Amino acid sequence: MANSIGYCGNVAALYEVGIWPGFRTAAITYTFDDGCAKQYSVALPMFNEFGFKMTMYPVINWGPNWPALQAAANQGHEIGSHTVTHTNDLNKQPAEQQESELVKSQEIINSRITGQKCVTIAYPFCQPLDKALTEKYYIAARHCQGVIEANTPKDFYQISSIICGSQGSVKTAADFNARFEKAAASKGWCVFLIHGIDDDGGYSPLPSETLRAGLQYLETRKSTFWVATFVNAVRYIRERNDVSVVESSHSDNSITLKVTDTLDNAIYNYPITLRRPLPAGWTAARVSQNGHSADVTVVEVNSVKYMMFDAVPDGGEVVLTKSPG
Repeated sequence: MANSIGYCGNVAALYEVGIWPGFRTAAITYTFDDGCAKQYSVALPMFNEFGFKMTMYPVINWGPNWPALQAAANQGHEIGSHTVTHTNDLNKQPAEQQESELVKSQEIINSRITGQKCVTIAYPFCQPLDKALTEKYYIAARHCQGVIEANTPKDFYQISSIICGSQGSVKTAADFNARFEKAAASKGWCVFLIHGIDDDGGYSPLPSETLRAGLQYLETRKSTFWVATFVNAVRYIRERNDVSVVESSHSDNSITLKVTDTLDNAIYNYPITLRRPLPAGWTAARVSQNGHSADVTVVEVNSVKYMMFDAVPDGGEVVLTKSPG
């Protein structure tokens, strides 16, 4: 766990920030393009069964199943942009046309899906659009270079993904497991790109039993792998790298923290994981933020007992209180 410490801004001595939530080793994201039929009827129920979240990138002009997408959003899955028309060589079109696709797809999704905002995009045909234009409307974009992404991507507008299914490099359960373990070895972020499932007519179909086998593997390794939507992984990375943790008061029985960052709170409001050694005389602790109780776990790392907890940057004061256990 000591090697799962993140990179961050001004963090007080003793405090550590997890590279991934819960100080897990790696992050895994499943993205689904084009709105193929069994993404709704097979994949969504499967992810809900395991308690994992996925990202869906429908094409506006291909007749998205808006009720199903809204239901997915209500369950915590992400609905992102895959442009309006999915035009090949869109990146070679004039800037005005590229911008129209970026803006209209986002606006339509935001008008049809409540409870979340569309802030990430998947490039059609894996062809990156004009970066300056994309940055105006989205916080990150998915490409498909076929490699495991670093835990801090070099370019948030060309985040790598790996194509799955008959036309991709990940075809079997063993292929999925190998990518999981490679991500763990690098403490990185593995993003999968899936289109069709079984016989729904989508590109590069992936057997549903293969999808399930990968999720079953992750279910047995929940302490190692964080399965998250594309947008939440981006939020966590940027917050983790920007966070400031400062003690504003410290007594024998209570510690007050200010956990802040310089990011837009309307978008970057995902909890990050912190830990610090239990103070002398403490065997357990309670944690609250802005007056609301938060989960806290006591973990032992290299014979040192830590209190581990989540906090939202700029979400109000965090108070750690000595507890009898």
